[in-house]
Amino acid sequence: MTASSFFRRVLGVVRGGLWGVVVAALLLTAAWFRLWSPVRVEVVVVDRGPVVQEAFGRGTIESQREAAVGFDLVGRLSAVLVDEGARVTLGQELARLETDQAQADLRSAQTGVGAARSSLQRLAAEEERARALLATAEREATRMRSLSDAGVVPGQQSDEASDRLRVARAELDRVLAQRSEATRGIDVARGGAEQRRVAMVRATLLAPFEGLVTRRLREPGDTVTVGSTVLRIVDTNRVYVNAAVDETMLPLLAADQPAAISFPGTGAALKGRVSRISWEADRQTHEILVEVTPERLERRVAIGQRADVRIEVGRHEGALRVPVRMVYHDEKGAFVHADRGGRIALIRPRFGLTGNDQVEVLEGLAEGDAVLAAPTAAATLPPGRRWVAR
Repeated sequence: MTASSFFRRVLGVVRGGLWGVVVAALLLTAAWFRLWSPVRVEVVVVDRGPVVQEAFGRGTIESQREAAVGFDLVGRLSAVLVDEGARVTLGQELARLETDQAQADLRSAQTGVGAARSSLQRLAAEEERARALLATAEREATRMRSLSDAGVVPGQQSDEASDRLRVARAELDRVLAQRSEATRGIDVARGGAEQRRVAMVRATLLAPFEGLVTRRLREPGDTVTVGSTVLRIVDTNRVYVNAAVDETMLPLLAADQPAAISFPGTGAALKGRVSRISWEADRQTHEILVEVTPERLERRVAIGQRADVRIEVGRHEGALRVPVRMVYHDEKGAFVHADRGGRIALIRPRFGLTGNDQVEVLEGLAEGDAVLAAPTAAATLPPGRRWVAR
């Protein structure tokens, strides 16, 4: 073996050894990072504070009082005096029907009343004349009867006087009957005139309460029928949110619970109270309708506008708590990762009230304990490893 071949063989052995050392070092480094290096975590300290449980619902703005107003007779609109968005007061004139025919009917009915009164006055004069004739006939019949009994006048004259008395009584009865008929005629004429006058009043549409005109459905010249809607009016001072809440929250809901009302695109929420809870759940969505009334309406709202409500169904003040996002779940139940001697430990506390952001801890953790969470949702924390705050 020559010297050059010997050195080449020695060099190959040395190179092979170095590669082995490099590979071993890389494996040891990877194992250290994977098994023994501290894990970066998010740290939250267990503290005390309020834990608030809320029921969420989404719904629309409604009014406790709204009306579809229209006429209760057939006619043609002559004027609509308000537009959409107008505020109206109780009794304000809103629209009118054409009243030319109604006015003509009213004038005719009033003329009939006047004619009936004139006829009654004429019959009163005839009654007075008939009574006077009857009184004269009674005196004459009495006198003739006395003379006939005394033999002064023939009996024929007494009979003629009695006949004139019967004619006078019949004439008075006729006049009294006509007067009674005329009196009834006045009542009928007055009733007809009152109907025409009421028709004139009904031809004017008045606001039933103070509110806001949200829809204008008819225009001048349109023909309206009984029951057709001309305007829709709502009372904006008596609005509420009709929100759909999951039926699982029903045992926790109660009247007068505080709530917060928020609207899409706005940050500030309005304070409100639960005013009514439905007795029936939707059979498809399994949701309960809950009415939430704002305590004070501090912004403009529109009927039918979307709104979200958060109803406070439970509150514990000064509760030991951790953030909901620090709680994990597996087949055995809920657990958290906590610090135990500088290492990660899996703890299964007993939890109480669960709010939107915080959950109450009843047992298993103490105030000041460090609760740990992986920096990303996909990462996991291996128990027993050391940790370092990120």
